[in-house]
Amino acid sequence: MHLLTYIGILFIAIGTLLTIMGQQKIANRSTELLQNKSNEIELLSSKISKTNQEIAATVTGGESFCFLFPNPSFGKINTIDFHLLNQGKYPLYDVFIRIWDDSRDEGFNYGQIFEKHLGYPSKVVTQEEWSQMKEDPKFIAQSKEIEKEIKEHMRKRLIHQEKFGTFSPKNGINIMDSPLVSCTIPTGIDLNKYSQKYTVDISARNGHYSQSITINVRNKNYHIYSKVEKVMTDSKREIVREYESVDSEGFAIKNLK
Repeated sequence: MHLLTYIGILFIAIGTLLTIMGQQKIANRSTELLQNKSNEIELLSSKISKTNQEIAATVTGGESFCFLFPNPSFGKINTIDFHLLNQGKYPLYDVFIRIWDDSRDEGFNYGQIFEKHLGYPSKVVTQEEWSQMKEDPKFIAQSKEIEKEIKEHMRKRLIHQEKFGTFSPKNGINIMDSPLVSCTIPTGIDLNKYSQKYTVDISARNGHYSQSITINVRNKNYHIYSKVEKVMTDSKREIVREYESVDSEGFAIKNLK
């Protein structure tokens, strides 16, 4: 084969190789550009999603919640004042609160009400018996009387209810403001046996919350423990805030959660 033919074949091979390398480089660059564009789209989508979540949270309240927080009373001795506090990021809307004095429930026997009206504290009945009982006019009248008496007792336990409407985030506590509830330790009692309990029911546009508060005396000083739960269902709750007093006076609060 002539030398020029070899040289020609060599140039063709080199040209083909360079063409293939160029095409591969172009393909790699295209893949890189597509990946970058895909990443940009994903980042933009994430930003849009976060923006939408922020917008929704400003309308619903997001994960914000409010609860009762204790402070020494301004002007009253041996008294703890509780104010509503919102430390969330977003405003809360349609806030409605009820406070129940659970200590008024101590010693109250619901069984005695049933015994008073029905002649027994409790009774297991079959489905057939219940079908007959619930249609009995006498039983219906007795049930209404029982319901009325229990509701009356519940009303006595309810010590405060208030509709706040919109409750702004990071509301500070002003000791000059009227508290929602005050707890004063009465004089002349056995401090070792003293205990005060409250249940706070808080509803807002973004959900329903329940707070339990227990106050007692340890070494002649207040001790406060509270737990705030988000009510998911009748059987499921999530603790969102938990605190107790930790100083000798009983007013310095440590968040347990």
